[in-house]
Amino acid sequence: MKILVLVFHFPPISGGGVVVITDIINKFAELGNDVTVITPDLDWNGEQFNPKINSKIKVIRTETPSRTKIKIAARRCQSNIKKKAIEIGKLNQFDFVFTIFHPFHLVPKAAVEAAKELDIPSIVKVDDAIYEKASGIKLLQRKIEKMINGKTLRTGTKILVSNNDTKKTIIEEYGVKSEKISIIPNGVDLLLFNTATEKNQKKIVFAGAMYYHRGLDILLEAIPFVIKKISDAKFVLLGSGAEMNKLKKIVSDNNLENSVEFKGWIKREEIPKNISDASIGIGPLRLTDVTSRALPIKVLEYMAVSLPIIAQKGTLPSDVLENEKNGYFIENSNDLAEKIILLLNQPKKVESMGSQSSKMVQKFDWENVVKLIINEYELVLSQNK
Repeated sequence: MKILVLVFHFPPISGGGVVVITDIINKFAELGNDVTVITPDLDWNGEQFNPKINSKIKVIRTETPSRTKIKIAARRCQSNIKKKAIEIGKLNQFDFVFTIFHPFHLVPKAAVEAAKELDIPSIVKVDDAIYEKASGIKLLQRKIEKMINGKTLRTGTKILVSNNDTKKTIIEEYGVKSEKISIIPNGVDLLLFNTATEKNQKKIVFAGAMYYHRGLDILLEAIPFVIKKISDAKFVLLGSGAEMNKLKKIVSDNNLENSVEFKGWIKREEIPKNISDASIGIGPLRLTDVTSRALPIKVLEYMAVSLPIIAQKGTLPSDVLENEKNGYFIENSNDLAEKIILLLNQPKKVESMGSQSSKMVQKFDWENVVKLIINEYELVLSQNK
């Protein structure tokens, strides 16, 4: 099978979305498919992510206007990507076009329009469907983009979402018909996280981007209560982001430097060893439109290294976090502190909940997830016969 992939976020850009697409295309290739990726040629000055890309995968980078300004390039790159996709599509018999949808870039528009021109199906995986609140000129811009994106999603052959909440959003906000949407979750590379490490019984870990909706200020609010009961508890925060300086100030103002360690951004291949020796993994701690029933990659990674998970009620799907089975949903910072203290005082409970996480994550192995994506293409074929 020949698969044409059009994406905006691609190495050396870092972030969860880039991890998702590289894991998917590598698995496409490992399963014996020919994969061609078209992505904009950007001048990326942020943290670098340079994963191993399967040698069977061909990567084409297109000339991109405003290549040094990522947010502008996200809108302006679609024309050249579409032209290149049609050009090479006419020289190759691709079976379908695959793309990742995010409301702030227009590559999915290029993908769907190119697929229509080539007369092949387009499969759109929704990474994020929610616009954060805006005002003024930005509000007008987002209204226009929403109109464009709505047409893209309605025109795509198949739309893949990770859960029912996102499906509802796609139907209500973008006018997509229910029968066009299938629920397929994100995945995790279980081999990468297959690590046997002795647990540090007092280590609590967070991994990911430090944005407001992650709720790390709520974690910091809980820490003084935890260390009153367990003085040697250690909170290790991996990653960076817009909230990092604010969080560091909270730590400093409350004299928590001995209990909290900011490790900053770390290379992808170093994440397993940095989380596998922990006793608890911290998921989203603030319920917003962005985090509602979402499935962050980091949570699957916690599960892959057998960690119990603690997250704000309403943020994670029930097949990822089952309250009191592989962790806890919490209501507020006091509840969070109580659950951390409970687990740190009961290593056997940490072990049993971690074991449940490991069992529950097996269905999210990328090989299983990618096979479901290919099955969606085969279903489209059978329906068109």
